Amino acid sequence: MKFLKSLLIVLILFIVVSESTPQVSYNSYVAQIMNLVNADTLRRHIRELSGDTSCLIGNSPYTIVSRYWNTASNIKAAEYIYERFQRLGLSTWYQVINSTITNVLAKKVGTKYPNQYFIICGHYDDMPSGSIAPGADDNASGTVCVMEAARILKDINFPYTIIFAAWDEEERGLYGSKAYADTAFAHGDSILGVINLDMISYDGNNDGAMDVHTNSANIPFATEFSQVVSLYQPTLIPQVTTSLSGGSDHQSFLNRGYKALLSIEDNSDFTPYYHTVNDKFNTLNFPYFVKMVKAAIAALVTWAGDYKITIIHTPLNTGPITTGRVATAVIKSSYKLGTGTASPKLYYKINNGSYNMLSPSYSNLDTFKFTIPGQSLGTSVKYYIAAQDSAGSLVATLPSGGSGYNPPGSTPPSTQFEYQVMNVTIVNIGTGTTAVGWPFYTYYMDSRTDMLYNASEIIASGGSAGNISKIGFDVVSAASQTMNGFKVKMQNYTPATVTSFVSSDWTVVYDGSYSVPGTGWQYINLQTPFYWDGTSNLLVEICFNNSSYTSNTTVNATSASGKNVHQHSDLSSGDGCVQITSPGSSYTARPNISIWLGTGPTGITGNGTNLPEKFELSQNYPNPFNPVTKINYAIPEQSFVTVKVFDMLGREVSVLVNEQKAAGYYTIDFDASRLSSGVYIYKIQAGYYENIKRMVIIK
Repeated sequence: MKFLKSLLIVLILFIVVSESTPQVSYNSYVAQIMNLVNADTLRRHIRELSGDTSCLIGNSPYTIVSRYWNTASNIKAAEYIYERFQRLGLSTWYQVINSTITNVLAKKVGTKYPNQYFIICGHYDDMPSGSIAPGADDNASGTVCVMEAARILKDINFPYTIIFAAWDEEERGLYGSKAYADTAFAHGDSILGVINLDMISYDGNNDGAMDVHTNSANIPFATEFSQVVSLYQPTLIPQVTTSLSGGSDHQSFLNRGYKALLSIEDNSDFTPYYHTVNDKFNTLNFPYFVKMVKAAIAALVTWAGDYKITIIHTPLNTGPITTGRVATAVIKSSYKLGTGTASPKLYYKINNGSYNMLSPSYSNLDTFKFTIPGQSLGTSVKYYIAAQDSAGSLVATLPSGGSGYNPPGSTPPSTQFEYQVMNVTIVNIGTGTTAVGWPFYTYYMDSRTDMLYNASEIIASGGSAGNISKIGFDVVSAASQTMNGFKVKMQNYTPATVTSFVSSDWTVVYDGSYSVPGTGWQYINLQTPFYWDGTSNLLVEICFNNSSYTSNTTVNATSASGKNVHQHSDLSSGDGCVQITSPGSSYTARPNISIWLGTGPTGITGNGTNLPEKFELSQNYPNPFNPVTKINYAIPEQSFVTVKVFDMLGREVSVLVNEQKAAGYYTIDFDASRLSSGVYIYKIQAGYYENIKRMVIIK
């Protein structure tokens, strides 16, 4: 039942923890348990289950040559798994669904919450049909992981119960897992989470990539799993996707509202022996398999042992605040938090210097506040938060990935929160959580999206007229596809709605290639800043022209009638920015956006903390005008600047700028009320750079 290689897959290449995402903690005890995984035991069991060597079933030699559902050998495989569970001293039973479907289960009862449980599982039946079906990767690998988890955890007590499950007839239609999930749902069972292992032993290019499948409602659950993978098996690369529907046994539990995920090998590096008689032990990447088993067991132990510290924090925003900044964190754990040297800490550094450590300036129960000292304009501040338990065995950082005890988090995570102290207002519009594929619709070669953001929305979010230097989207899952011929266009737009693609009056602010770097807010640095006039609506178009496709990046969006148009297509010889002209009808949710607006006083203004790369003189706006217009220019280095206005006879009629200027973006409010109607020229000279533009006054 697995997916095919061509199936849409949405990848999260790196997990960035948001303010509401639970935080997995590193625990030395979890690592000790994980490292009990025995490679020789894994090798023996997977060889026996795939028929690479004979085994003992009922104290008699037997070779499991096929686990296809209607073969006698599949029944023997169930007996093989049952006997291994039973020998461990676990409570073991068959769940007989009908004459051909038999699940094999074992239980380790929790000491504190015996009626609440986690399930680690995989299916043991395989393909192809017939008398020879080794199924080493699909899915002896997943089943053996479940057996190894049972072997290691049989004598370890956890607060929650653990169910070890081997499902039958997954390949025919998830029959075994569906029967169990349906029964559990009917009984009102409290299943806290399901880890489904299916095809976890093939990595043809040795890059360590793996996929973590779930649905959109369970992204936090899958994110926790991915955090565990990154903490305990850092050479594995977890990629979370919500694209697979019905492909493996996790779906049976998702359909009943339970938390569930599938851990599986990378779809873009999928075994070529899938569902063939050649899916044998000698085709597996055994070191990769061992890592996958260790990662799954680390996640199971983390959850069953409740080894977590959750840090909730709203990241500090970039802005012109030069005074101290207060970072607030709510820290929760079932274990007592450390105090004194072991109390929660915030680490920060200025402009990539060394880290400074802060203790809380305020604490009350689970709420902690840290005051980062004020910094001057132009400063970049990176920071992260850390906490540990009082015993010094459990530590968490936000963002995740840090370690170290007493003080907690002395080894920083690979990524940190960051804000800049600069004359920029960040305007965020949209709070919806509907994941959509536009504007980065790379499951097709070409895509075009027009998004309209009303002036009232920008102003209500703190925006005012100024230069837009970057825009960002709240990425749910990031695909690796590079978008070529990638363009971002903007314009000040009068209509309050957009229902078709707009073909004129655009300013191209980015033209090149772009790939989405990760999840969370990801920004596009505009090559040419765009001046938003403060009164018009802002229309943004993103389009690209590829010759290949892989999968979509999804972003959070909000329902907004008449504010979004989109279409995608495979244009083998065309350009989506030009030849996609008819929007689709079902792409109405508008992506949430973050807009960086340069701020400053009215008149001639500058923003020297977000520097341009080249000299530039923009066309005045509006044009024609009466009597006021705006003229934008940019200088990448300190220069003596003159901006002058001339009539058509070459006579100087106004001097707008005549002074030394620091590098930055500038806006001139030109009032031409004393001039008569007609055509005029304005000219800039900055160092060696000269340029002229025409303007029209109509009275």
